[in-house]
Amino acid sequence: MRKSGAILRMLCGILDGLIIMIPIQMIMMGIFGASVRQAELFFQFLFAVYGTLFTEYWGQSLGKYFGRLKCVDANGGKAPILYVGIRELVKSLYIVPVFGWAACGVSIVMMFARKDGRTLHDLAGNTRVVYRFETQREGGQKDDGR
Repeated sequence: MRKSGAILRMLCGILDGLIIMIPIQMIMMGIFGASVRQAELFFQFLFAVYGTLFTEYWGQSLGKYFGRLKCVDANGGKAPILYVGIRELVKSLYIVPVFGWAACGVSIVMMFARKDGRTLHDLAGNTRVVYRFETQREGGQKDDGR
């Protein structure tokens, strides 16, 4: 993945995080009076569930939809839900202070340094992120990204 693709991928990840984080923080802390740590823990859980379910049923999260990216298995096919779940759990650990931040930094470096652009969570889930138009439709036709 080119550098511009890696930057796009990071922006899509940030968008996904904000889609879940802002409502959860407001609801948990504002309505239920939860502590910051409790709201963060619930956010991590929902972030993993959100990523897994959206990838399973849509093939992409909302952030990837807007970036025209798609999560596929290492061979380019539909990734099994178990692997996507593992991928999303590893990705949700990036929020953990110190250890998670270091792992996130390693993943960012991997995205730029590796020729295939795969990160720690991609390797854990045996997946890769591609542009939607790079995936194959059934019957051998290229997907036009719509």
